[in-house]
Amino acid sequence: MKAGRLILGVLVFSLFVVVLCLRKVPLDKVGVVTDNFSGGVEQKDRDPGYIWIWPGMQTLSLWDPTVQAIHLERTRSRDARVHVRGKDQYTTHLDITVLFRIRRDEQGRTYAWTVAKKFGSKEKAEEIALRNANKTIWEIMSDLATEDFYDSNKRSAKAELARERLDQSLREEGLSILSVLVRKIDYDSGFETKLLEKQLLEQDQLLQSSLARAEREKQITEKIEKEAEAAVKRIAEERAKDIRTLQADKEKKLREIEGDVGLYTTRLASEAARTLKEKTAEGQLLADRARAKGEEAINQAYFQSGGEFLLAKKMVESLEFGTIEINTNAWNPFDVRETLERLMGTPATPPSLPVEKR
Repeated sequence: MKAGRLILGVLVFSLFVVVLCLRKVPLDKVGVVTDNFSGGVEQKDRDPGYIWIWPGMQTLSLWDPTVQAIHLERTRSRDARVHVRGKDQYTTHLDITVLFRIRRDEQGRTYAWTVAKKFGSKEKAEEIALRNANKTIWEIMSDLATEDFYDSNKRSAKAELARERLDQSLREEGLSILSVLVRKIDYDSGFETKLLEKQLLEQDQLLQSSLARAEREKQITEKIEKEAEAAVKRIAEERAKDIRTLQADKEKKLREIEGDVGLYTTRLASEAARTLKEKTAEGQLLADRARAKGEEAINQAYFQSGGEFLLAKKMVESLEFGTIEINTNAWNPFDVRETLERLMGTPATPPSLPVEKR
């Protein structure tokens, strides 16, 4: 019974000691152990997990190893802005954010113990960093004239120089400065008035310059238009001239062709007329020969039997008398001599027949 109670007492005591001495380091923190009697701050950060701490003898402090920010700005309680008096004697007010974190080595080990040893607490570390940042940024930015803050390249270059100097000054304290950001700029009211007047003057000069350039461009445009119109007119005239030349050449060729055709037609007509005359002459010759042959045949017929009567008949047919009554009972009308005597009243000599040539 006593043994059981003893074991139970030991277990309860052990549980009490574990609950009292065991501490947890969260995943987003690192732990720094401080020996309150002899060793001071241990030169080693404790990773997330559970660690053993002797109450009263040791103290565990938690530090944030992620990126943090210090804001140099004006709030209801204070004005932490950087007030830069430039070379032109105008004061410019800068709202600046400084990004920093606990320094790490190449192996990724943090140096929160260095910060704890130097400053003791996170609030003290931020206060020192804020003061150093304000001083360093003021010293570097004072080299700029007020109007230089409008130049983002100059402003960014000075901010990067401030970051480098802050990083060097706080490296031994275990802090790394990642970036210095100029978030807002408030200019001196007198400078803003002067700047506005300057901008208005520059805008007016720019306007006048633009108007002058526009006038020059207008003149150039008008010149180009005139040249284009002249070129179009010249091209049109050349085209018309070429067309007239082509038409003249075509007309000349047509006249040549027509002349050739006319000459050829005249030649054909002449040949046709000559051929017609030749053929007509040949036909007339044939007709004359045929007529001569016919007359010769008629003459020959007159010497044949009955030729005398045929000749008498033609003679009678060619005579013209008034009304003649012929009594065949009184004479023979086929007697030529008697008929002529009766018609003419005188003795008639019968016509002599043509002598046939043998």
